[in-house]
Amino acid sequence: MIIQYVFEFFYLALIAVIILFLGFFYVVTQRAPKEHRSQPQESKTGGTADERLDRKEKNWLYFLLAVVLIGNLVTLTPLIPSANYGLWTQATPVKTFTIEVENYQFILPQQPILVPVGQVVRFVLISHDVTYGFGVFRKDGTMVFQMQVLPAPYHNAIAWMFDEPGMYDIRSTEYSGPLNPTMFLQNAIEVEG
Repeated sequence: MIIQYVFEFFYLALIAVIILFLGFFYVVTQRAPKEHRSQPQESKTGGTADERLDRKEKNWLYFLLAVVLIGNLVTLTPLIPSANYGLWTQATPVKTFTIEVENYQFILPQQPILVPVGQVVRFVLISHDVTYGFGVFRKDGTMVFQMQVLPAPYHNAIAWMFDEPGMYDIRSTEYSGPLNPTMFLQNAIEVEG
């Protein structure tokens, strides 16, 4: 979790540097003394070439500033579930379930895994041999979420909040070999509530 905070701090610091640079650029271009400029040449449109260039620079600066601000507002808004959880709420998971994967089998801590509806839970997956996928599916076959499970020493983790009670299936979503199609557990997760 510390690594995530380091990356978020770095990202926000980078955005701050970009905004400061754009502000500095704007101030410097506004305060350039006119006596240090070369003799302007008349253009066909009636203005000088230097004035036309200044206008283009200002428009480009406004465009870049708008892209930075709108891009950050869109990606950091609490309306996006991952940003909401990662940056705004950061609810502590009420339960953590460790699932091991080995020899084309999911080894669950209990069958079914009992999960409370509307509360954040954490799944930690450990592969002992190859890369697998971990996908959770509704009964109609639609995917709730999925993640790649890299072999040890990696502990692959995902936090999730189920908003609908019911039974969910688990299957591998990453081709890991000839027995990959057999990696399917019906009613592996029961969401209560």
